[in-house]
Amino acid sequence: MKLSAFFISGLALSVHATPVALTSRSVSPAAIDDAATKLDALSEKVTSLSASINQTVASMPSTTDAEKDKLAEAVAPKMKELEDALKETTELINVQTKRSTDDFALEARGSCSDSCLIGKANGLVGMITGTVGGLVGTVGIGRVTVLIKPILGALDGLLVCLDGLVTGLLKTVGGVLNSLLGGLGLANLLDGLLGGLLGGLLGGGGGGLIGGLFPKN
Repeated sequence: MKLSAFFISGLALSVHATPVALTSRSVSPAAIDDAATKLDALSEKVTSLSASINQTVASMPSTTDAEKDKLAEAVAPKMKELEDALKETTELINVQTKRSTDDFALEARGSCSDSCLIGKANGLVGMITGTVGGLVGTVGIGRVTVLIKPILGALDGLLVCLDGLVTGLLKTVGGVLNSLLGGLGLANLLDGLLGGLLGGLLGGGGGGLIGGLFPKN
């Protein structure tokens, strides 16, 4: 299943248009500005990596099992780069948010509000979900679970980090993932798993992002 980039972008834009109610925690406004700047830099890298992965998926044959195996192997390095980029950004944001409010008070403020930050996070989630969806739809989830699991783990870490700045970010992202995964035709593929994913994010018993999608057993 080859997925149109315009289709994926349209889904992401439709999600962005949905109003969200968020509350910032007791952090300096400059901390949110700083996180937004780092998300912008991350988004540029994810855009480049996603384009490379999507191009590989679109250009390589994927009819036979052997071809699908080869395709999964070909995208593995870029998928690892995506995981590393998410982890690096999380570490950088964690370092900055541990600084004192007095430190931030000496710095110029930008204009990124809570809704601005969630919009950037939504865009990032949309890009990653679209790339993962295209890959799974082409080669099947069995061949790429080992590649997707670490990326979702890193994404989980980033979202938890951002939720420390803006309360409700994790709940909001659950709706984004639901809309994008369903729109990409992965609802049946993830039947029984997606419910656990959203349950964890929305306060149910799923135990978090990874616990719902990839059970330990």
